[in-house]
Amino acid sequence: MRVANYLTAAQIFLQDNFLLERELTFDDIKPRLLGHWGSGPGISLSYSHLSHLAKRHNQDMMFVLGPGHGFPALQAGLFLEGTLARAYPKAQKTYDGIGYICRNFSWPYGFPSHSNPGTPGVILEGGELGYALSNLLWGCSG
Repeated sequence: MRVANYLTAAQIFLQDNFLLERELTFDDIKPRLLGHWGSGPGISLSYSHLSHLAKRHNQDMMFVLGPGHGFPALQAGLFLEGTLARAYPKAQKTYDGIGYICRNFSWPYGFPSHSNPGTPGVILEGGELGYALSNLLWGCSG
């Protein structure tokens, strides 16, 4: 959980010095911040526990993400479990991989600031929970 929360914050705030190997400076901080840190820990907690239960019980499950700008928490989970690297080979669990997801989060031609169909397993654009649930229900009714 701690590493997922750290990666969530790092994606939102850091453009360099991803493991805080030296004193943090203004140059390490992104000039444009997008993402909701406040929803990150709850998303990480929910995703990690549901993922564990799904694997433990061999259960198919769908994770519905309501807070769209809480996406860095979902992306951190996908990074840690290795799913992100299958779609984005540079997203390896290395220092360079951490740099790749942090530098490219909410950046032009990088990862959007919210869930999107380019993300492994995501079937619709992220947004508010009501929007996400209504799309899910509409898709299941057809």
